[in-house]
Amino acid sequence: MGRNRWVRGALAFGILGASVFAGGCASIVHGGNREISIATQPPGATASVRKSGGDIADIVAVEKTPCTVSLDPKKSYFSGQSYTLRLEMPGYKVTEVELTPKMSGWYWGNLLVGGLIGMLAVDPATGAMWNITPDKIDRKLASGQAALIKNKTGFVVVLESELTPAERVAMVRVN
Repeated sequence: MGRNRWVRGALAFGILGASVFAGGCASIVHGGNREISIATQPPGATASVRKSGGDIADIVAVEKTPCTVSLDPKKSYFSGQSYTLRLEMPGYKVTEVELTPKMSGWYWGNLLVGGLIGMLAVDPATGAMWNITPDKIDRKLASGQAALIKNKTGFVVVLESELTPAERVAMVRVN
């Protein structure tokens, strides 16, 4: 009888210890990179993603829409990575969308399951404590200057000093 109680106590202690020192809760639910789906109206725009604050060397993905890009949510320990999505298509205005890190609700699950190791080590080290928002982008591209001229719905004002000699010769007086 006494031995049976001891085995049950050891088993309960082992389960409790395992839950306190187990891997992070957010790491279990959604470890690794985050998938961001990108669509444009019209399709076929160039979607380039770069780390926010970075330059051309920090571009992490270039795709044609519709597409899905995989982004690392971690910048550094306890810090999420921000990105800038740039959508470009001839005849349309360039559009930029900020992709920002947001703390995952699963990170707080460490209070119940992952314990201090998950909360202070595993999830911050792997970046699993962060999600990237928005995770779905569906953007209608706005017509640019070229579309105004092509569709004959407007005109563009340009300084004469910015014209090439060939463009100056092709100018037509309108008044």
